[in-house]
Amino acid sequence: MNTNILGKSLMLGFSQVASSSKIRKYFQKGAELSGNQIKNFSDHLMNQDLPAPKLMDAHITDSTTSPFSDKLMMYHGSLAGDIAVQNFGAALSQMLRHDLAAEFIKLISLIGKYNNDGLNMMIEHGWFEEPYTAPDRKALSKSSEGNQS
Repeated sequence: MNTNILGKSLMLGFSQVASSSKIRKYFQKGAELSGNQIKNFSDHLMNQDLPAPKLMDAHITDSTTSPFSDKLMMYHGSLAGDIAVQNFGAALSQMLRHDLAAEFIKLISLIGKYNNDGLNMMIEHGWFEEPYTAPDRKALSKSSEGNQS
């Protein structure tokens, strides 16, 4: 939850200052995704009479002038998403509660899709190289010189 609280604040702050509307919407979606997770896990804690951590939203300034480039903010957003997936994976490896394990598995796929959307945006802007893929052997064999007879 603490990671999501920090992630939500980061995404909200970045959404205020991003210069591109597409990137702003991406960060808003990230804040919403983190917020949903915080609410869900806070409900679990409160139903068991346990305290939930406080949000950090009040510490976000009202500035709309970015001290960072969209490229840097997207990189940090990508790191935050990667850390979220790693945290859920580590928690799953030692989890004894099957009810929470099912929720974690669902969240890993949601966060993975969100991360992939961000990766594609970074590729579109030329901020990240497209990951290596296997060669298309069929296309290569069709276009090879020995196949022109």
